[in-house]
Amino acid sequence: MSSQDFTSKSLEYLRSRGVSFVLKPHRRPALTCELAAEERGVRLSQIVKCMIGETGEAGESELVALLLPGDRKLKSSKARKSLGVRSLRLVSPELLKSEHGLIVGAISPVDLIGRAKVVMDPGVLEEEFVDISSGDPLAGIELSSKELKDVLDAEIAEIT
Repeated sequence: MSSQDFTSKSLEYLRSRGVSFVLKPHRRPALTCELAAEERGVRLSQIVKCMIGETGEAGESELVALLLPGDRKLKSSKARKSLGVRSLRLVSPELLKSEHGLIVGAISPVDLIGRAKVVMDPGVLEEEFVDISSGDPLAGIELSSKELKDVLDAEIAEIT
């Protein structure tokens, strides 16, 4: 599969911005960081987890995309502190699918531009090239970590 044959909102957006990337199709769906790394032939630290949280009270909540290396765990207390909020809840897989059209394990941070604040752990920038989901469990996207930060206009904060 070439990047011209495969389409997604993420690929279209990256192309429209002139971002250099490589499409990495999978032989089987990859909904975990470990499987994505295996399918794409990269280290787990090169996979970017995209976790979706909500801050604020119900009805007045805001979405936040939390990006971290695949080999690290989110520290809620650090994320709350960096966001300056008392409450941060991860959005349930069911709600992500029904309300936002997102599939846990195949969330592209590019699809969240304009929909969520993006916070990136500095660990993502420790890798020159990283892999994000294309928004489809059958393909990933490899690009430079700096270009990812820039295209997402991501805030850098310790969240692991």
